[in-house]
Parts: sequence; C-alpha cells; structure tokens
Amino acid sequence: MQYEQRYGPRYEQPNGQEYEQRYEQASAKEIPYDHVAVLRLLGRAGNRVEDTVNISVDGAFVATSIGYSFIPAPPTGGIIEGQAITLPPPFDALVGAAFNDPADAARCLFARFCGIDFTYSIIDSGTGRELQNRAIHNIAGLGSPDGARPFRPMAKPMLFLPRSTIRIVVDEVSEGPLFEGAQLFFVLHGYKMLGYLP
Repeated sequence: MQYEQRYGPRYEQPNGQEYEQRYEQASAKEIPYDHVAVLRLLGRAGNRVEDTVNISVDGAFVATSIGYSFIPAPPTGGIIEGQAITLPPPFDALVGAAFNDPADAARCLFARFCGIDFTYSIIDSGTGRELQNRAIHNIAGLGSPDGARPFRPMAKPMLFLPRSTIRIVVDEVSEGPLFEGAQLFFVLHGYKMLGYLP
C-alpha cells in the first residue's frame, strides 16, 4: 500500500507480467510560493535603499531562483524637466495612438534601451550571513529587466528558516528623472515547507 501511495498503481500486461506506472506525488506540506521585495528609487547615484522579506512562522522557505523587474517613474511632462517633447509627423500620430503623452513613449524607449544599473546584496538574518562577498552589479548577477535572463537559478536551493528575514540592499547607479520614484521589484521564486522544524 505504501508503494502505491508513493509511486502509483502496478498494472498487469497481457502476458501476465506486471509493470509499474511510477510518478512522484508532491508532498502536501510543500507549496509553490514567491516572496517579493519592492524598493522605491530616488534617481540619485550612490543612494541606498533596502527592503526586507519576512519568512512566516508556518514553515520554512526554499528559494530556487531570483529575478527582478523595473518600472520607470511616472512621466512629469518630459524626460528633461521643463522641456516639452514633440515628434515630427507621422511619428506623432503613431505615438499618439498608443500613448496619451509623448513623454510616456520616450520613457518606455529609454527604459527598454538604456535599462537600469544598480548593485545589490542579500543578507539572511536567520544565519547572519551575506549571500555574496560584496555587492553585485545587476547585469552580472541577475541579467537585464527587459527579459534577457530574467530568472537566475540558485547554484543550490537556499533554505530560509521560519521567523527569519531576508534583507535586500540596493545602491543606485543610474540617475535622472527616469529613475526618480521608479520601482524595483525583487522576486524570490521557490516553495514553502509547511510545518518545517529545524
């Protein structure tokens, strides 16, 4: 009975020999889960921002990969403060059909082709250890926010104990109105181990 609960039933072939339909059943105590940290940038090089992720008391968290994304700051009337953005025809009509403000289109293009630069470090308070020996540039460690290598698999799945916190520290490199008030999302993909006792 224990065999069938774990691997599935045995079946009898026409010649009388048994064969097994093996499949692993997911543990009822492990559920997919993502932890998210959100950081609001100031658009000043050297500025440090951080956020913490709290691991709940109902179980440990195992991180299997990490990713991030970047949402540019909302437009304030132009990429360069005080200057209007105008486009020659027929680009004005094309952009106007997709965007309410040409500044929106300009910011999308800047975000797509210029991206964002920052350095980051991750600290596990459960063990008191940093997960790197020094801050890492985002392209070197995570890839670019436009979808090129957006999820970095962990070299080995990382266990975070219940009641611990994960601190994510970011030092801004990119600066300017495009990044002033922008949001940076860090996502730890993995699963919860409910009822885990260290």
